[in-house]
Amino acid sequence: MKCLDSSILIDFLKGNDEAVTKIEKMNSNSICSTIVNLIEVASGIYRKKDIDHKKHIDRMKILFNELYLLNFNYNSALLSAKINADLVKEGKEIDANDCSIAGIMLTSGCNTVITRDKEHFERIKGIKVESY
Repeated sequence: MKCLDSSILIDFLKGNDEAVTKIEKMNSNSICSTIVNLIEVASGIYRKKDIDHKKHIDRMKILFNELYLLNFNYNSALLSAKINADLVKEGKEIDANDCSIAGIMLTSGCNTVITRDKEHFERIKGIKVESY
């Protein structure tokens, strides 16, 4: 199972050729995303001014309804906190959302993320990174 990060999901929704091609070539049964990615994508839509929020949220919902969504739970929260703390101690801090995404992935048995933000996820032990 490979997890689609927010960057590829946003690029897909914007019609970015590389993102569209990457996702379309994948077996839909082998890809997932997380509830945190849903929050990130929706937040980005709601922050935009002068757009039809409902239209863009509806498109986002269609996309996320096609994905297996990994949820945040007790174990993933604890692992996310550990990932975050370890990275801070090492001087390699990343965004807390990325730590949460990694914690959710790893506790769900998923260890590969597809993202444009390679440098963030490459810092996390146990995560393989693919870009597009």
